[in-house]
Amino acid sequence: MRKVLITGIAGFAGSQLAESLRARGVEVWGITIDDSIGNLAGVSGLNLVKCDLLDFPALREVIAGVRPDVVFHLAAQSAPSLSFKFPGETLRVNIFSTLNLFEAIVECSPESRIVNVGSGDEYGEVAEKDLPAKETAELRPLNPYAVSKVTQDLLAFQYWKSKGLKAVRCRPFNHYGPRQSEVFVCSDLARQIAEIEAGIRAEKRVMVGNLEAAKDFLYVKDVISAYELLAEKGEFGGVYNICSGKAVKIREIIEALVSFSTERIDILQDPGKLRPADVQALYGDAGRLKALGWKQEYPLEKGLKDLLEFWREKIRKGMA
Repeated sequence: MRKVLITGIAGFAGSQLAESLRARGVEVWGITIDDSIGNLAGVSGLNLVKCDLLDFPALREVIAGVRPDVVFHLAAQSAPSLSFKFPGETLRVNIFSTLNLFEAIVECSPESRIVNVGSGDEYGEVAEKDLPAKETAELRPLNPYAVSKVTQDLLAFQYWKSKGLKAVRCRPFNHYGPRQSEVFVCSDLARQIAEIEAGIRAEKRVMVGNLEAAKDFLYVKDVISAYELLAEKGEFGGVYNICSGKAVKIREIIEALVSFSTERIDILQDPGKLRPADVQALYGDAGRLKALGWKQEYPLEKGLKDLLEFWREKIRKGMA
């Protein structure tokens, strides 16, 4: 893996992946849609190209010019909560950008491998007896974002079978860490606590949605190591869960974050943060990924502390 292309390089996971690959001396190219590249500050030696993945001629030109060994496809509207508000846009962006990317690779760089990033949300409603969810589980998505990811996932399989696209599919479950947007629960909770500590919030209380929902959480660095491994060893057409294998309640997440603070903070439920449809418990089986040599390195506590410190530092800089 000498040269890679990352779609969504300026995002949460994309920037972390770029940083990791550059540290290994890999030539990294990245596609951005605009000038919002703050997450890439401090990552040197990147080759950035501004391109809308919905613009097929422009995307084809990028793929033909770069001809990467590996493509990591991370670009997406990635927030399930926003997909309820903007279902049509979520489906349009996530599905047709993926279709364009696959077509461009098949036409202009057929030897490129692609790691197609789906989501653990694809499983949706899984019966308790079928947990942890394996890759063979029925896909029953419960939000428009998850529907778009199911489509993207199956497109990758279809393009491998019909056009020889060297696609490795993966389904990362909830991941968290520094640089994550506050539209996601762990980052939102950490931001609220950091704002209380900084005196920005007068009331010392954290507002949260469904406290009893239990999700499978991984620190972003463990997810990134899985992406890199799959680029090297993943089976074309195959699909791999990226997960911890256990469910943690949102209540436990917020209680852990609050315990890291010196402030006395109340926890209150906000009905406005509840999803129209949500999974009460979902966790996956990472056996296929572990068989390739992957293992979880970072405990939940370490990742949450890093996330809270990220927001503390960001707020300090904003107040300076």
